[in-house]
Amino acid sequence: MRIPCSGIHIGLDSPDGDLPFLSHAHSDHTSGVKGAKRIIASEATLQLAGLDAESVKTQNTELLDAGHILGARQLAVEEDGARTVYTGDFCIKPNIFGMKAQMPQCDRLIMEATYGDPDYVFPPHEEVHGMVRRWVSGNDSANLIIGCYELGKSQEMVRILNECGTAPVVTPKTDSFCRIYEKHGLKLDRIVVGSDEAEEAMSKRFVALVPMGKAKRYFANRLAQAFERKTLCAVATGWALHYRFNTDAAFPLSDHADFNDLVEFVEQTGAKQVEFFTGDGSSVLDALKAKNGEVINS
Repeated sequence: MRIPCSGIHIGLDSPDGDLPFLSHAHSDHTSGVKGAKRIIASEATLQLAGLDAESVKTQNTELLDAGHILGARQLAVEEDGARTVYTGDFCIKPNIFGMKAQMPQCDRLIMEATYGDPDYVFPPHEEVHGMVRRWVSGNDSANLIIGCYELGKSQEMVRILNECGTAPVVTPKTDSFCRIYEKHGLKLDRIVVGSDEAEEAMSKRFVALVPMGKAKRYFANRLAQAFERKTLCAVATGWALHYRFNTDAAFPLSDHADFNDLVEFVEQTGAKQVEFFTGDGSSVLDALKAKNGEVINS
């Protein structure tokens, strides 16, 4: 997907254009722009994505905070008297670091609808943080592993655990992302697996963050045998609101807008043309029509 701007076409998380815009550093968005030498993106996004590219600015464009993860941005483009905004992934509620999406005004909106199902309305972040803390403190004699994506969600989880006095064991990949968060002023106390510090920490009861694919009971059972200590597992993902996982606990912690937030976002932008690049946004538009009686083109 691409949009025109000042005589060129900007690719939206895509190489389809003269110059790409990269909304954030998750791999499903970076894969198409890895060979680019000039990219419209925040410096934090380029660092997290590991891209050797120049961050550029262009006429008639503006980068707006998107929440979601460190460095995530929306792109606003002025062209022929109309304003188009592309969101990438976003979240309008502040996460534990205070990151949240700005509410732009626009004529055309291109956005995600990952949680475009009305059944996906998440508890407040603080409530989910409390669920995590109670699970950790209530199982203080067991090893705990929590599955979460290594970029974004893991850094949130490190901070949540830090606030209850725990420094989790993390993978080297998660640690590399944490280091970049710290370069941007976000302190994260963690222990890297394989280090002498981790060996010492794991001789006692420990909490570890693992990739989502490892957060299963069979892996917890293997750890229980290896460390001769009861081991429980959990996941942290928005899908935990309704999906069952092969875990002992599941926390509905999301860095995306939920259904109500999607509706509010479209309404606040004032956009009369809305396009969804992922997910089914038809229920979002139906909710707006029922609420305001307005028909939005899609």
